[in-house]
Amino acid sequence: MPCVLLRRPRECVVAKVALPAWPTPMEAAPRLAVEIGLNPDDLWIKRDDLTGLGGGGNKVRKLEWLVAGALRAGADTLVTTGGPQSNHARLTAAAGARAGLNVVLVIHGSGPPDEPGGNLLLHAALAARIVWAGDAVPAELARQAQPICAELSGEGAVPYLVPFGGSNALRARGYREAGEEILAQQPDVRHVATALGSGGTMAGLVAALGTERVLGIDVGALSDAGSVAAAFTSELTGSAVGGRTACTK
Repeated sequence: MPCVLLRRPRECVVAKVALPAWPTPMEAAPRLAVEIGLNPDDLWIKRDDLTGLGGGGNKVRKLEWLVAGALRAGADTLVTTGGPQSNHARLTAAAGARAGLNVVLVIHGSGPPDEPGGNLLLHAALAARIVWAGDAVPAELARQAQPICAELSGEGAVPYLVPFGGSNALRARGYREAGEEILAQQPDVRHVATALGSGGTMAGLVAALGTERVLGIDVGALSDAGSVAAAFTSELTGSAVGGRTACTK
């Protein structure tokens, strides 16, 4: 499996596992641009749905760093949380299958529906084990994942807990790389709009493009997503970043 190496004295550390091929394309949307009052060539879409792994999506960029972290730790099982139709859960299952790791998904809900569909079918196709956690917000799901990791350890597995949405400062590097791709593909880009859920995507884009060019649209996944994204960005860049100037409900 292709990987990026960080070389240090007397050791070689896997920094990132390359899951798809980069860069993803930029695609013009001229009719939508005109519809919302822009010039035809003013609106472009970064096609991160075309990453080629497990149906595609933005979580793949974060999972390259997460899977490498799991391999460095000697883990054999990825554990993460999400809703029944979580794209992050689906792509964690896909990344685990690609890397030869088992995957356990701690999922919000009382149990499988009578007729599973969408990502639930893909979780099963990718051989992920699902643990139903009842009604729980993301923070509660994360707490419920801890005893599951302990249980797996007791069974002889080596679990690696993936954070909600695959987001933290280190994993935001994946979207700093995406921002750098955007600059290479569209050097005159003025603004980049992104969904703001667990914070990592926006944090990486801000690290590459700056606060003035990135607009995060808060989807309600966290109570204060702007502050979370700002904290990730500050840690990633080493400079303090405000939490609300580039975030809107």
